[in-house]
Amino acid sequence: MLLHRRLPARTVLGACFAVVSVLSCARPDPAAGVFPPPTGDEVVVVPPGHEEERLGSRRKQWIQRMHRAAPDVDWRAIERENGARAQERRNAAVRAAGSSQILKATSPWSEVGSSNQAGRMHCVSISSDKTKLYAGSDRGGVWRGALTGTGWTPLADNLYGGANEVLTVPSTTPGAPEVMFVFRDDGFVRVSIDDGATWTTPTGLGGLNSIRGVARLADASNTIVFLGRLGSVGVKTAIFASANGGVSFSKRWTSNASWASSLWVPRTGAAAANTLYVVHQGALQRSTDGGFTFSPLATIDAGASEAILTGSEAGGTILYAAMNNGGTWTLHRSTAGGASFTPKSTLTDFWGPLCASILNQDLVCYGGVEARRSTNGGSSFSLINTWGAYYNSPATKLHADLWGISCFPDPVNAALERWYFATDGGLYHSTTQTITVSNLSLSGLGVSQYYATHTSKVNPNTIQAGSQDQGYQRGTYVTPTGNGPSTPFVQMISGDYGHLTSGNGAHGVVYSVYPGFLMVVTGESNASVADMADFPAGANYEWLPPLAADPLDVNKCLFGANQLWRYAKSGNAWVPQLHSTYNFATGGGSYLTMMAFAPTDPQRVYATNDGGRLFWSTDHGVNWTQSASIAPGEHYFYGNALAVHPTNALEAVVGGSGYSNPGVYRTINGGQTWTPLLSGLPQTHVYDLAYDAKGDVYAATETGAWRWIRGSGQWVELLGGVAPITTYWSVEHVPGKGVMRFGTYGRGIWDYAIPACSGSAVALGTGCPGSGGFVPALALGGCPSPGYDVTLSITGALGNSTGVFVFGLGTQSPPLGAGCFLHAAPLLPISLSLPLAGSGAGNGALVVPTTLPLTIGTGQFAMQVLVLDPGVAQGFCVTNALTVTIQ
Repeated sequence: MLLHRRLPARTVLGACFAVVSVLSCARPDPAAGVFPPPTGDEVVVVPPGHEEERLGSRRKQWIQRMHRAAPDVDWRAIERENGARAQERRNAAVRAAGSSQILKATSPWSEVGSSNQAGRMHCVSISSDKTKLYAGSDRGGVWRGALTGTGWTPLADNLYGGANEVLTVPSTTPGAPEVMFVFRDDGFVRVSIDDGATWTTPTGLGGLNSIRGVARLADASNTIVFLGRLGSVGVKTAIFASANGGVSFSKRWTSNASWASSLWVPRTGAAAANTLYVVHQGALQRSTDGGFTFSPLATIDAGASEAILTGSEAGGTILYAAMNNGGTWTLHRSTAGGASFTPKSTLTDFWGPLCASILNQDLVCYGGVEARRSTNGGSSFSLINTWGAYYNSPATKLHADLWGISCFPDPVNAALERWYFATDGGLYHSTTQTITVSNLSLSGLGVSQYYATHTSKVNPNTIQAGSQDQGYQRGTYVTPTGNGPSTPFVQMISGDYGHLTSGNGAHGVVYSVYPGFLMVVTGESNASVADMADFPAGANYEWLPPLAADPLDVNKCLFGANQLWRYAKSGNAWVPQLHSTYNFATGGGSYLTMMAFAPTDPQRVYATNDGGRLFWSTDHGVNWTQSASIAPGEHYFYGNALAVHPTNALEAVVGGSGYSNPGVYRTINGGQTWTPLLSGLPQTHVYDLAYDAKGDVYAATETGAWRWIRGSGQWVELLGGVAPITTYWSVEHVPGKGVMRFGTYGRGIWDYAIPACSGSAVALGTGCPGSGGFVPALALGGCPSPGYDVTLSITGALGNSTGVFVFGLGTQSPPLGAGCFLHAAPLLPISLSLPLAGSGAGNGALVVPTTLPLTIGTGQFAMQVLVLDPGVAQGFCVTNALTVTIQ
């Protein structure tokens, strides 16, 4: 059985929005059935005949800018190594705990969702015992479920990078799980014999750099074969085969020519055991000995540069070959077993998925933005459904963007067949020869791809999220049970949305961007789209421009371009106006990539541009000063990460591409200078950063989630053997839940429970009254651990007096008179006198913010304050004491 390879190159035809300016075909209006078009990897409007040229250029720029690195640095190789190291750490954690179940039971991680909105799927296969489905996702690993699409279980959360193809063969050990093979287009091959608990790399794959087709032969050895391309000198193309359950592969056929070849193997009949068809260098060849030798059959298109091959077993062998000649795909058909071919039609909107029926030789389907079917042998095609039809009928209409189409004999009824469609919105199947389809992704397939989440501070159970091709979503938090994603989401509108932001952290007014317009969603409950505003005319900005909602006015939002714009509500619409004339196209940059307000000082704003330059403002973003420091390489698709300390407006962190420089920098002087925050963090791309209440920093990165512990100054990985090894794209602090909420690009939304502060401050005894009978109180806020910020506060004292801090070991002293005791006695040789603000009895107060030095060490002591008060007989009163444990 062959799962046809999808091509990464994509052409989006008829898109309504350009990258830099909005060319609106029609204003999106879901209520009227007008939806934003599917973006794929990008939305471009180009002249006819130039789609591939423009797409290739834009895509190359996007990948290069998103993961900026020195010319001799291969960031993909670095991330593959990061994924391998994360897998080693995960396996070590499972071994230390005794089992993954024990580890999961005590893990701080929980899977939130979405439980019903799936992301990009690549492939599907039926298990060797014909009772289960295996499905491969983009960056969500491998999943197994029932043939009906229920009971989905992740099997590869410990495997970075997703799966383009998945196949299984029976184990040679009785009672053991099936042997599972995972393939990726980039030449990645892994094998598991324990349901994904561990993965091994087969031997014999040296030099492999891409895979063009995978199949399982129906021979006695259950041989797995694939067509691979190599980068070594000499052999450039080869058929690899494993007949020993994936322990090793060997080359059965080789060619010194590098060509985008294609492989197809019959799925039924005697030929399924040993017959392979290959299109190589424009011609068809056939092997009848399992791929060791091939005989030429016919030249299909000598001028073609690429081929995709499929076939039908109905009425003999009927072959279909899509040939790419000069950027035009032509479908050819052979009814003579491959001895000759006839061109049938030109394929438009074709991304690579091509599959023919087992039972009907004239039924063939292909995919691109939409799926098309032909019932006349490829002479003409019709849509299975339009991409827009999905939004009113997601259970029975295909989502846009097809990455895989497969057809298998029906495991239940041999007289039938089952078709599967892998899309950007999950997995579908058809038992009606593609006349109708059913969505298998509506429950438990946790492969959503999120750019951002936004949880309301008013109601922390309310979540909004921007996704890749699954639109803008909202959901009501359901407590996870540990059995997969817990929370269903409603897709409010189609498309790709990022940079969700609101001025007060609530959901009354939330802003986001789609490539081409700013969207405003209003309503704390039952949120709805209130407006879509075009980007500022004449401005220069990135694909998803950065936003920062105004903390002083929820009806205003800053928009980052070459200058800073402000959207403000005018009537029922939001209108852009220039907010600052400062030109951010400096230092090799063209526009802003991120902005962030200081939570405790709305006048202070930080920003960075695509040239890595950093800026700060102290007047609400009107005037700006450029820092002497340079930020890490910006992220072309989603902007740099910026976060400001929750209580210290002078501290902020910035993140980005960290392959040839540190991935995170920090300022503690309001943006004047930035220093690397590097210790423990690998070379990686940092998509997002967020602080918790204690001042620790959390990073969402290309291959995992990380935490910078202020007390140690070290980064530590958080996955811990439970959270998936995938791309973490966003992170936010959710105080109402005590969690950091991560949005992943392939495994949905996950919550990490913030560790409790290891230090503590406990009240000891009570104070004695001062003037007016008021009893002053002493409190400590924050986390009393080395390196953390704490705040000492005195309230209820005599105004305009003096407080004397005393420190001791927490034992009660003899009475001082009038019921006053010192619990900080015997006194340590430390005391501190500070003035109290306010006037009158009971109005004296003092707030002392400080950072505990890393050198303070750990231990326990008591502290108390004597307030000088001439209004009482003994001339003073005292606060309660605090027993402070620093650790």
